[in-house]
Amino acid sequence: MKKETAKQIQYAFGWFRLFILIAFLLFAYVGIMHGQTTRSEYLPQVHGILRGKYEYQTGAGESRFEVRNARLAVTGKVPLRSEYKLEVDLCDESSIKMKDAWVRVNPVKTLRITLGQQRLPFSIDAHRNPSGQYFANRSFIAKQVGDVRDVGAAAGYDILGKEGRKVLLMDAGVYNGSNLDNQKTAWFTSPAYSARLQYFPVPGLAIVPSVQHQQIAERRASYTSVDVGAYYERNGLHLEAEYLRKMYQHSAFADCNAVDAMAIYKQRLKSEKSFIESISYMGRYDYMDNHSSGKSGFVQDALGNDTPLLKQTDAERHRMTLGATFAVLNPYFKTLLRLNYEKYWYPHGGAKESEKDKVVCELAINF
Repeated sequence: MKKETAKQIQYAFGWFRLFILIAFLLFAYVGIMHGQTTRSEYLPQVHGILRGKYEYQTGAGESRFEVRNARLAVTGKVPLRSEYKLEVDLCDESSIKMKDAWVRVNPVKTLRITLGQQRLPFSIDAHRNPSGQYFANRSFIAKQVGDVRDVGAAAGYDILGKEGRKVLLMDAGVYNGSNLDNQKTAWFTSPAYSARLQYFPVPGLAIVPSVQHQQIAERRASYTSVDVGAYYERNGLHLEAEYLRKMYQHSAFADCNAVDAMAIYKQRLKSEKSFIESISYMGRYDYMDNHSSGKSGFVQDALGNDTPLLKQTDAERHRMTLGATFAVLNPYFKTLLRLNYEKYWYPHGGAKESEKDKVVCELAINF
């Protein structure tokens, strides 16, 4: 009975959070509708992305449909150089999850100070929002190894070059270093931290080194990750490569290496009568070592006691992804149809149910 009551409370709380979100969005909408007497730059902006997909595992002959994201965000500015963001995903792997909830001040144009729940400044691909992803499924760096959100404070500063072009972007912050759902008990003596530099030596080219330190396994273990990557964009071509090394303190787990490299070419169609505005041809290779997220706890000895070693979460694997993205001609909502084929190689076995050779068809709408 107690378990059933707990589930009912959790279910009710989920719907309560959904109600609060809808009420907030309605409030923002009313503010926009009555914005005739308000400066347009201070009006709330509502954004969102809805991603639905179909996957077919070629080896097992199994299929599934999935709503991967149903994400809504409200952003805006208020007088005296302040900003805010509230972002919630109504269907993140079938769960309602708060993503971002922060406030920011800009003492000067190139300086920003942010407090709240946010994605840590780290990596290139792991820092992308779903609306900025190129492939239907995230890379191993973006999903398993480098994707972290936390509550904390961050500061950023931009160095501008000629004609106001951004040459160097610096971001760093300190964070609780604990589960987002346990902020009330997230007291720490040693905070998590993250820092990232984005250097643009010439237009279109970016070099991005970053570092991150985080607590895991209920603060009984920690790791430090270093990442270096670069990308180049010009005339519809996007080239990107990234390397990450995750090092566990006190040899709790073997160091994890991860690689991500992609090439994308976007071809715009000139015909005004065409239903498709552009086609992007893409390929990606990514790799990761055996990996431990720390969420599975520690290996146990013969007596059932925890050892200092962390359990493995993900097995070593290689993957090649090929595909194309069709941008539908829509002046109001960005609509994308993605077709991807993913080929996996596991040197020592250990493939999970949804991480095998498959065809992915995704339809995404951004607004």
